Amino acid sequence: MQRWTCPLLLAAVTFFLWPNRSPAPIIYRPGEGWSYERIGDGGSWRRSTAKDQVAVAKEAYAAKDWKTVFKAARRTVADWPLSDHAPEAQRLLAEACEKRGNDQQAFAEYQELLRYYPQNTDFEEVQRRQYDIATRFLKGGRFKLWGRIPLYRSMKKTTAMFQDIVNTGPFSAVAPKAQMNIGEAWVKKARGFQISQNERHKNYRHAVAAFQKVSDKYYNQPEIASEGLFAAAAAYQKQSLDAEYDQGVTHRAIDSFSDYVALYPDGKRAVEARENIRIMKIEQAQGSLKIARYYEKKGKLPGAVRYYNEVVNLAPDTVHAEEALKKIDELKPLYEAETESGVTPQ
Repeated sequence: MQRWTCPLLLAAVTFFLWPNRSPAPIIYRPGEGWSYERIGDGGSWRRSTAKDQVAVAKEAYAAKDWKTVFKAARRTVADWPLSDHAPEAQRLLAEACEKRGNDQQAFAEYQELLRYYPQNTDFEEVQRRQYDIATRFLKGGRFKLWGRIPLYRSMKKTTAMFQDIVNTGPFSAVAPKAQMNIGEAWVKKARGFQISQNERHKNYRHAVAAFQKVSDKYYNQPEIASEGLFAAAAAYQKQSLDAEYDQGVTHRAIDSFSDYVALYPDGKRAVEARENIRIMKIEQAQGSLKIARYYEKKGKLPGAVRYYNEVVNLAPDTVHAEEALKKIDELKPLYEAETESGVTPQ
């Protein structure tokens, strides 16, 4: 036992006398709360308490000395993360980035503020600022290299921003509009240049899914829910223009517009929805008419009659229906004669 006494005593003396280079233990100061306190200023902008350090950041912000704002505010957050002054410092970081035009970094700093200090800030106001930033990118703002050089637009990054807003505050004041803008960003991406047809259709599917979430999630807000349902139908309609031989997309567009009319018969876009249904049914009738003519040319009379009937059902009050009815009158006797003679109709 005695053989260990001297080494242990030496270790204890060394521990207590050795210079302490790490931050001091957590200290409670009235008015400041719990914080890590580092001893020594070490620079004209450095201070030894969280309260004094954030004061430097605030003074620099007022003087538009952004370099000092970033250093002082970031040090406050890094060295005193549990201080009552850390949320204010984090907000100063975000606002300084926004003032300097570095929207991408500002959005990220606001996100950190909501992540670590949601109870110590105006949640709705911060989300509104994030929404405004993301909307600027949706309207064509360029992402910057090193926060300075505008380089490129990115709807993919823009959708991620709006998605962060929805994920962080799914029922905040701006969340429904953010969810709508996710769909709008996907539509813009679908209409971009130099993308394949498969990629374009994939983007439209993402847009429809985003719009449908608005309608489903915020059903108790009729104005925004109806807007989401109409936008989903409109996205299907845009996709159908790029899918001439995929009648399924057109059917889904018609069904979605029909749902809008059924749910919101007096909605502000009900007249437009009904007109879109009429136009798409005529387009479907034109497609069916082409198929009917093809079958007739090939001598496949049952198929021709079936598609001519479809034209009549889709657009009964059009010239297409008139042509289809005449053809049905011409082909039906021939078709019936073939059936009676025992010839298998083609």
